[in-house]
Amino acid sequence: MSSTNQLLEVVESAATRAQLVAVVRVLHDRAEKNATIVIRGDESVPAISDSKLSAVINSSVEAAMTKGSAAELIEAVDEEGSRVRVAVEIVRPKLELVVFGAGHVGQAVALMGAMLGYEVTVIDDREEFASRKRLPGSGIKLLVSDFNDAISKLKLSRSTAIVIVTRGHQYDELCLKQVVTTDAAYIGMIGSRRRVLSVFKKLIEDGFRENDLKRVHAPVGLRIGAKTPQEIAISILAEIIDHLNNPDRNHGRERNAI
Repeated sequence: MSSTNQLLEVVESAATRAQLVAVVRVLHDRAEKNATIVIRGDESVPAISDSKLSAVINSSVEAAMTKGSAAELIEAVDEEGSRVRVAVEIVRPKLELVVFGAGHVGQAVALMGAMLGYEVTVIDDREEFASRKRLPGSGIKLLVSDFNDAISKLKLSRSTAIVIVTRGHQYDELCLKQVVTTDAAYIGMIGSRRRVLSVFKKLIEDGFRENDLKRVHAPVGLRIGAKTPQEIAISILAEIIDHLNNPDRNHGRERNAI
């Protein structure tokens, strides 16, 4: 296998597992010393033999992933004392958007999410709502299922954003119980502050930890005065984009109703 094919295989494998990878290009003054490295977790392909350069690269990759940056360009010095440029590019898996509830808001979130290029899955226990008539397009998967059984039919990962917009707090509670301890990158639940507090109280009584519930964006969406289902969908998707692209930002708002 050529080195190029090996690198592509690592990137493809990471994509299927919804893992972030970094493609690092080490640029020397002498072209024959240039190298391309793929970093996945703690693994470097090929391995970096220069310990000084390895420390700089790993630190830069970690910083880029933490900040949510797409790319970084830094200057470094290798063990031989040669100056090199290091270009770090973060390759993120395609975001999957899972929407619990196919009512008016869920429909709008799904349609707009598909327009953004997300892989969208919509779950509802009513076949007439989770239908192609209301949710056309190959970019949207439909799952007609009891909310209590839906989790067994999904594959959630750190590249999954979950939006809970069902027709009642009892269904919101069922969905949240299933997803709140998963690795999903974002979890949001619709509802008034009073309704959200009621759901959280029941989950805590059932043994869920408050720290898990602090992950939940509820009431969901940025506070832009949204009123229509379409405006609410925009506020929700804007919050998802903001959360994923700016993970360290202090947004100056309550993330949930705890």
